[in-house]
Amino acid sequence: MSTQEQARNLMMRHQHLVKNRQQSLLSRAAAEVGLDAGSQASIDRK
Repeated sequence: MSTQEQARNLMMRHQHLVKNRQQSLLSRAAAEVGLDAGSQASIDRK
């Protein structure tokens, strides 16, 4: 695997982890204020 491929894979993994962390925080915040899953889905699309 070339250095460029390694760098690209590392960045993709990092962005995936960041997105998962953001989604988790969003889910927790939505649960705290009492939003249901349907409301959160509409927020995710924005």
